Amino acid sequence: MGKETLEFDRTLAVFDGRQVVATAGIFSYEMAVPGESLPCGGVTRVGVAATHRRRGLLRVMMRRQLDDMHERGEPLAALYASEAPIYGRFGYGLATYQAAIEIQRSRGAFAKPLSARGRVVMTDVPTAVEAFTQVWAEAHRTQPGMVALDARWWRNQLADLEISRQGFSPHYRVAYEVEGKPAGFALYRIKMDWDSSGPIGSLRVESLMATTPEAYAALWRYILDVDLVASVFASMRPVDEPLRFLLADSRQPKTSIEDGIWLRLVDVGRALAGRRYAAEGRLVLRVRDAFCPWNDGHVELNGGPSNAECNPCAGNPDLDLTAADLAAVYLGGNRFHALREAGRIQEIRHGAVALADAMFATDRAPWCPSHF
Repeated sequence: MGKETLEFDRTLAVFDGRQVVATAGIFSYEMAVPGESLPCGGVTRVGVAATHRRRGLLRVMMRRQLDDMHERGEPLAALYASEAPIYGRFGYGLATYQAAIEIQRSRGAFAKPLSARGRVVMTDVPTAVEAFTQVWAEAHRTQPGMVALDARWWRNQLADLEISRQGFSPHYRVAYEVEGKPAGFALYRIKMDWDSSGPIGSLRVESLMATTPEAYAALWRYILDVDLVASVFASMRPVDEPLRFLLADSRQPKTSIEDGIWLRLVDVGRALAGRRYAAEGRLVLRVRDAFCPWNDGHVELNGGPSNAECNPCAGNPDLDLTAADLAAVYLGGNRFHALREAGRIQEIRHGAVALADAMFATDRAPWCPSHF
């Protein structure tokens, strides 16, 4: 974490005498939500010393953070959970998933010949900061769950500290350009190795982002063509990764899924009014929120593809759910139907779950491709 990105006024520390025994921080982000972008507090560096566990310090920090975000008018909070059971009691719901993939380079042929107008070029760090920032900003506009990263963040990411390499090489940085304008980039490392059969190196993709299908295909083709490499790995990839359908071998890439962003609706009304919906509809929600009582109650959502409103109401609810479960479906990464089947959502008006699924549907899976 560099000085450019650390926000001291949003960093908490708990002291026992002169000893720091607990910490938590927040980054001020803009998160893409379906059809819009909203302020989001990115919760980070949360920890309690082993000597001070079970004393309520985490709860105190969560309380302070959510009160602060509410006062600042941030409708969303997000975090990556070190342990899955921790944050549900504070109203965070599992909202996105991410994939880890592995491809054997020998089985990396494309099903169809690649046709590309642009070119892949190596870049130095200053050029990469500019190009990566530009590509990220364009991709952010249409990818729910993605947080905006400006040049400060990319200077921090591209510092390429030794501790981040884990035995791999320094960064390789490439951009895909069309008529001199960046349309995608890849950031990767290589670890070389040999056995009696020859080179068996590994390539680890740290980030690959594209704003067009052409750039996406060209960058993966470049990655899969790097010599002396036997296996390609990538983590924090979208669960609806199109790569599988570029490859001739449909059993590639080997994929495992894990949890991604845990989301918190700090202000339920603003959050629901701040996104757009795939279908027109009206829902009355009974939202249960013991940790942020300003959210607890009935709200009426009227939304569609072009606008949305959400206001407190006294009408009979269509659905009864917690703030954490509403956060889980908010970005479109989970379906109301699945949560009802798990006993997490109560359908009071018949057909309300089907309407909610139609309204909250998205054309792509939510994905946050950056860690914080």
